[in-house]
Amino acid sequence: MIVKEAQSRASVHAEEPLANVASFIEEQRRARPDAVAVIEQRTGRNMTFADLGRRVENVANGLTQLGICNGARTVMAIKPGLEFVVTVFALFRAGAVPVVVDPGMGKDALLKCIAEAKPSALVGIPLAHALSLRYRGVFGDVKRVTVGRRWLWGGATYEQLAQRQARGGAIAPTRWHDAAAILFTSGATGAPKGVVYHHGIFVSQTRMIRDTYGIQPGEVDVACFALFALFSVAMGVTVVLPDMDFSRPASVDPAKIVSAIRQHKATMAFASPAVWRKVGPYLLDHNLTLPTLRRVLIAGAAVPYQTLAQIKDRIAPDGDVHTPYGATESLPLSTIAASEVLAETRYDTQAGKGVCVGKPVAGVEARVVAITDGPIAHIDDARELPVGEVGEVIVSSPPTTREYFNRPEATSLAKIGDAQLWHRMGDTGFKDAQGRLWYCGRVAHTVWTAQGPLFPEQVEGVFNNHNAVSRSALVGVGDKGAQEPVVVIECHDGYVPDAGLQARIGNELLAMAAQHVLTRQVKRVLFHGPFPVDARHNSKINREALALWATAQAEAAKNRQGPPRQ
Repeated sequence: MIVKEAQSRASVHAEEPLANVASFIEEQRRARPDAVAVIEQRTGRNMTFADLGRRVENVANGLTQLGICNGARTVMAIKPGLEFVVTVFALFRAGAVPVVVDPGMGKDALLKCIAEAKPSALVGIPLAHALSLRYRGVFGDVKRVTVGRRWLWGGATYEQLAQRQARGGAIAPTRWHDAAAILFTSGATGAPKGVVYHHGIFVSQTRMIRDTYGIQPGEVDVACFALFALFSVAMGVTVVLPDMDFSRPASVDPAKIVSAIRQHKATMAFASPAVWRKVGPYLLDHNLTLPTLRRVLIAGAAVPYQTLAQIKDRIAPDGDVHTPYGATESLPLSTIAASEVLAETRYDTQAGKGVCVGKPVAGVEARVVAITDGPIAHIDDARELPVGEVGEVIVSSPPTTREYFNRPEATSLAKIGDAQLWHRMGDTGFKDAQGRLWYCGRVAHTVWTAQGPLFPEQVEGVFNNHNAVSRSALVGVGDKGAQEPVVVIECHDGYVPDAGLQARIGNELLAMAAQHVLTRQVKRVLFHGPFPVDARHNSKINREALALWATAQAEAAKNRQGPPRQ
C-alpha cells in the first residue's frame, strides 16, 4: 500500500508543470537585453539584463559542474550586490536550494540554523568560509565557492565561474512543488525556522506582487531589502541597491536613500519602517520632494501614521504609500494604502481598535478563527469568528508555504492540512464589515489578565496618542490568566525622562487609559530607552525582552517596599 501511494505521488509530481524562478531572468534577457537590471549605488557598477542572464547562465553551469545542483542545499553568505543577485538566480537555474539566514540574528542562532539545514555547499565571502572552517561540525564537508579572495580552503571562486563560458546549459527542469529555497524566519517571536519555498510559490508570489501593485517592466526600484530586490529584477524592473548596511536598516543614512531615488528617478522603493522613519524627517528638514516616486512599499512591522503622512506628502501627487501585510510563510496577504489610513483608519487605531492592514489581495483567502493553543488538523475544527471579534488570522493562497524544514512539530502547529492548505499566521486580528483585516498583535504577545485578554496593538494605539511617546509596548507580568498589564514607553529619540518628568507623563498616560474601557486595567507605566528590535527589519519590538525587563522592575519595586506590615 505504501509503495502504491509513493508511486501515486511520484506520478502526480511528474505531471506538474515545469517551474523554475530563473526563467524570469531568461524572459527579461530576451525582452529587454539592453535595459539596466541592477545598479550598485556605492560602487556605480551595473549590469544589463543581457549581462545578468549571461552571468547567471555561466555561474549556474559552473555550479552544476561542481555538483552544486539538483536539490543541493547551499548556504548563501554574500553581501547584497551584483554577485548576490547573480548567485541566487544561478542557484535556482542549477536546481540547487539556497539557504538564507540573517547574520543579524547572532552567531549562535545562525550556526544552529545552518546545522539544522545540513548544507552540502557554501557560497560566500571569505569571512563565511573562515567561519565554516572553525565550525566544521556545523558545516560539514561542504563544496565551496568564494565570492572574493580565496585563502586556504579549496573550491572555486565566483569570478572563475562567472568568466567560464556556459555551453548551452539548460535551466534545471524543476517542477512546481520542487524545493527552491529555505528562508529562515527572523526568530522575533521564537526560534528561527526554515521555511521551505517551492519554485511554484516564488512564481505565484512574483505574479501576485506585480499584479497587486501594477508594477511594470522598465520601472526603477530603490530596494532597501535585498530579497525584495530579486522580485523586482524578475519583473523587469531596474533595481538600485543603495549604499547602506542591509543587515542594519535602522543605521541607514537617509541622505543616501534620497540621493539614490532622485539620481535614478526611481518610480518605486521598498524598505522597512526603520528606514522610512529616518527618510521622512530628512525630507522635511531639507525641504525635499521625490517627484518621480509613485509607489512606496513599507513592510516588516506596523507603520506609524506620522511616517505615512511624511512620505505620502513628498512623493508624486498621484503616488501612494502601501503597507503589505504577510509573513515569510505567506506573503502577500493583504495591503492598504496610506491615503486610506490617513483619511480613516488611523482614527480607529488611536481609539484602540488595532491596525488596519487592508483587504486580502486577489487570490488570497483569509479567515479569523478562535485562538487555540494546539494543532488544528482540519479546517472544520477551526471555529470561524463573526465580524468584529478578535481571534487568530489564518490564510490560504498560492504563495502559502507548506512546511518548515525538518520541523514536523512546528509544521503541524502552523498548518491546517486539508486539501486546501491553510497557514496560521500566529497573529491576532479581526475582520470589519468592509472585509478588511485589523491586526491586533501576535498571539504570543497577548496579555491574559484575570479579566480576559488584552491585545498589544489595541492597547498601544491609545498610549501612542501622547505627544511624548514615540511608541509603546504592552507586556504581561506574572502567570498567564492573572497577568498584570504593563505598558513600556519609548520617548522620542530614545530619551529617558528624569524621575519627576516620568511621574508627570505617567500620570497623564494613566489618565488617558482610564478613559477607555479597553485600557482601564493598565495601572503601571514604565520608561525605557530605545526598544530592542528584530534583526531583519530593525522595526518589530522585542516584547519578550521587554517583558523580562518589566518583570525585573516589578520585583525590584516590590523589594524596595519591603514586607507588608502586620
